[in-house]
Amino acid sequence: MTATEAFLVLSCLGPDRPGLVAELTHYVSEHGGNVEDSRMVVLGGEFGVLLLVSGSPEEVSALETSTADIEKQTGLQVIARRTKSPEEHRRAPTIPCLVTAEALDHEGIVRAVARALSATGVNIVSLEAMAYEAPVTGSPLFRMEARIDVPAGVSVGKVRKAMDAVAEEENLEIDVRSLVKG
Repeated sequence: MTATEAFLVLSCLGPDRPGLVAELTHYVSEHGGNVEDSRMVVLGGEFGVLLLVSGSPEEVSALETSTADIEKQTGLQVIARRTKSPEEHRRAPTIPCLVTAEALDHEGIVRAVARALSATGVNIVSLEAMAYEAPVTGSPLFRMEARIDVPAGVSVGKVRKAMDAVAEEENLEIDVRSLVKG
């Protein structure tokens, strides 16, 4: 990252079809942007995209003001928002951890985990959840994976204790693992 780089988040949503990623990333590249980070997923029949784009202030400004062009070319609804660099946003010392939860699927699992993490002062960096059928029985199962940042002053043990309480209340298997090597 250089001091003259600017950052933009593009949030896009629309009907899923082949070629959307190619069209969207081509448009960004054609306008001088570089995809720094992304998340893309099909949910139902909709395709959702989050892109962190970097470029010169002029390139990012041009992308920011050309969302109507991107929408016309791709059929996606696009929201553009200026943001900080990842390094600038996440300067505080933290311990990165991974929280996984598995259970028979039932309502409220994500809510219960998220509320408990929030109460401990932890920031959820990413979260992915899915329901699926068990291979043999077809029972509805649930799996969630969250990457979290545990801030200074909060112990990983405190987070584990909070997750143990959620596991007992929600009948889940929960694991909290530090991603720090060593």
